[in-house]
This record gives sequence, C-alpha cells and structure tokens, in this order.
Amino acid sequence: MPKFDFIVFDFDGTIADTRRGIFDSIIYALTSYGYKVPGEDVLNSFLGPPLFESFQKLTSCDDKRAEELTAKYRELYRDNAMYRLSLFDGVEEMLRKMKEAGLKIAIASSKPESFFEKLLEHLGITQYFDVVCGASFDDIHNTKQAIIARAMEELGAEKDKTLMVGDRVFDIDGAKQNGIKSAGVVFGFDYTEELVTAGADFIVKKTKDLLKEVL
Repeated sequence: MPKFDFIVFDFDGTIADTRRGIFDSIIYALTSYGYKVPGEDVLNSFLGPPLFESFQKLTSCDDKRAEELTAKYRELYRDNAMYRLSLFDGVEEMLRKMKEAGLKIAIASSKPESFFEKLLEHLGITQYFDVVCGASFDDIHNTKQAIIARAMEELGAEKDKTLMVGDRVFDIDGAKQNGIKSAGVVFGFDYTEELVTAGADFIVKKTKDLLKEVL
C-alpha cells in the first residue's frame, strides 16, 4: 500500500532540465536593459524562486523595472526558449508507476501556468498529472507556499498523506508552511547541502529511490 496518496512535484530541476531555455531568457532580458551577462552561479540562482524576486535581487532595481525584466524574459521564453528542455532520466517511468499505483499527482511551480499545457505535451507526460498549478501573469508575487496550497486544494489532498517533491529550499520551505512532508531530489542537480539545511524529510539520489519512499 502506498505511503502517500498525493504527490506534489516542483517542475524546473525536478521533473525536467529547463536550464538552457531559462538561462537564454534571463540573458535576453538583462541585456535588453543594459545589464551585464552574469556567471553560471548567478544564473543557477534563478532556478526556483519567482523571476520578479530574482531580478530584483540581482539588479537591485525597483518594482517597475523588475516587472519589465520579467515581461522581457517571458517574451523570448514564450516564443521558443520554453522548448529547450528535457526530462531527467527515469522520470517518465517513475510517474507512470505512481499513476499505476493509484496516486494523485500535481505540479506546483513558479513557472506561469499558461505554459504548462504545451510543455507537458511537448515532453509527452500530460497524462500523468491530475492538477497543474503555476504562477499567474497577473500576480508577480506568487509564493511557493501559495502555489503548493492551491495544488493541494485542487487535488483534494490530506496533509498527512501528501508529499512535496522538489530540488530547492523553496520547495522544502513551501512544504513545511503547508504542514506536509518533503523529499529533496538530487537526480537532476545536486543541492544536497541546501536541501539538508532546509530540513527535507529525506533526500533521494535516483528516481527509483523516490519510488521506494512513496510506494
């Protein structure tokens, strides 16, 4: 019998390697407004938190400029950069086995929700998700806590039967704020130290290890 009935996944860095499209779009936005191209460490810091916050932190700009940078980012991302991604090894098989076991699965991501239908179709994994919750273009201050809460509500999830799966501190913090357990995954990118410090209930190195924790 499964240990959890409801699984809520982050997307970027958890389900798929989306770095190329994201990095290209960040660089496009920054250079459009005269900012220098940052190094890879800085670009990596954009993976997880809302874009608005990341642009403000990097450039020390005001709200108006952060909104403009976010809009410029989405200009390139929406046109074609969004498709510059790939699933991590083993993810599709993992999702399939979870669905076969009767689990309800959601995505809770800071990525705009309007992108997901095309992205999941492009990756061939639409059928595995019961609920997809992302950020809204109308609210640039979406928090991971709020997005996870909405995903749980739409799933009809019970807290003690729900697991949040993500690769960054924002996912672990969001899980704690919603009173659910969390799994920090490092089968994409290795943020083990960050996830341990954040207090993930367990760390998984491979998709098959996550299945062992869930089923």
